[in-house]
Amino acid sequence: MKLGKIKSSKDDHKRGDEPAVLDMEDLDRKAMRLAGTLDPDTISLASVTAVTTNVSNKRSKPDIKMEPSSGRPVDYQISITVIEARQLIGLNMDPVVCVEIGDDKKYTSMKESTNCPYYNEYFVFDFHVPPDVMFDKIIKLSVIHSKNLLRSGTLVGTFKMDVGTVYSQPEHQFYHKWAILSDPDDITAGCKGYIKCDIAVVGKGDNIKTPHKANETDEDEIEGNLLLPEGIPAERQWARFYVKIYRAEGLPKMNTSIMANVKKAFIGENRDLVDPYVQVQFAGQKGKTSVQKSSYEPIWNEQVIFTELFPPLCKRLKVQIRDSDKVNDVAIGTHFIDLRKISNDGDKGFLPTLGPAWVNMYGSTRQYTLMDEHQDLNDGLGEGVSFRARLLLSIAVEILDTTSPEIISSTEVQVESVSNISESATGKIEEFFLFGSFLEATMIDRKIGDKAISFEITIGNYGNQIDGVSKPSSAKKKKKDGENEEEESELIQNSSEDEADEDGDLVSVSSTP
Repeated sequence: MKLGKIKSSKDDHKRGDEPAVLDMEDLDRKAMRLAGTLDPDTISLASVTAVTTNVSNKRSKPDIKMEPSSGRPVDYQISITVIEARQLIGLNMDPVVCVEIGDDKKYTSMKESTNCPYYNEYFVFDFHVPPDVMFDKIIKLSVIHSKNLLRSGTLVGTFKMDVGTVYSQPEHQFYHKWAILSDPDDITAGCKGYIKCDIAVVGKGDNIKTPHKANETDEDEIEGNLLLPEGIPAERQWARFYVKIYRAEGLPKMNTSIMANVKKAFIGENRDLVDPYVQVQFAGQKGKTSVQKSSYEPIWNEQVIFTELFPPLCKRLKVQIRDSDKVNDVAIGTHFIDLRKISNDGDKGFLPTLGPAWVNMYGSTRQYTLMDEHQDLNDGLGEGVSFRARLLLSIAVEILDTTSPEIISSTEVQVESVSNISESATGKIEEFFLFGSFLEATMIDRKIGDKAISFEITIGNYGNQIDGVSKPSSAKKKKKDGENEEEESELIQNSSEDEADEDGDLVSVSSTP
């Protein structure tokens, strides 16, 4: 599996999750396309188009017209109407429907002793968050046995789907559709009932159309009106999603707390100042590995297992390396994996499969200040500006046979250890040279331009002067990687004076004077 990002230009504007990089001549074409031919959904959310209008005065700032970038908060409103429920499984129940989006919960009224309650209640949720955060939120509908004390909170069944799935529907909504309820604590139980509802997601500038009323008899037919995107079968199967986390390397020196530095000065304690663990989020559930104390090259060899219906109604899996801290844990780097890109539903199709492969994480700059103003970049909002770490992982999915007797029926996230991966799994390590030359620089921001300036080229951690790798010999021979060879490249300037040391080591020079 190559981790490269070579895509045909055809897909370029359809994909919302990777920032689009535009050439100048591309801009005019893009501007013409944006002007009216394209439906707004297909415009990449993350792309930023700089249009320079005022060029006469040399120092004047270009007017930058921005489309909403993936990191900037936008207003969203989600409206959900819970109309009725049918065929709820249970005896003398007083059902209540709980509507949950992220951490917000709202409840309908309670209907007494019925298995097909009629509510027709309307809920509105307002959000002001970046698009990426919004579309990853999970909408969860659950039916609960009455609120009375004896049976309070007993769950009948739930249905969940991410906001992005709703937003990618025609008109950004599902209208009068039936959601199938399943029991997360017992995956062998089958369908626990149906809820009929409307769900609409409205972003800034979206126009809202109410669908024309179909005649009532059509809508009452449950099977033909399920709350599922097109192409997803009504009978979904339970599956296990295995995310194996092997190891990471190149982590930044995180801990800048004053105590740590004092300790270092007095006791000379030179431990690695980061306690990393990996947190995986999928379909509204979180799983995390153990914490590896004080390690810049942690080895976990653990797998996080999610049990979820397949195909899942949430597109992305979020993998985040975090630094465990007594006060609050900080994200070091985040990577999203789009499950549709690592699977194929054709004739010779395959379930989501990835790796073992190195995933590079990019985020905020590696200057160690107490307050990091670019922390959002490490949480996966916007495009990261510098290398944070790389993580070796693999993903596999297995469809479960719910009839077999020894199946675990709960959907709780499990974490297990896995065997070590062979050193050569990701290809053999080689040495590469990267050569770059700086000739001149112009139009540097005045804030910086008045001070002395130097430029540095880094690739991965190589050439990074704060905490990078400088010499091939000192780079441990552990780094093995076929996919990302350029990351291992060395920045080498080899001029006649310092031809080489006696043992033939070349000297890397990665920054200008």
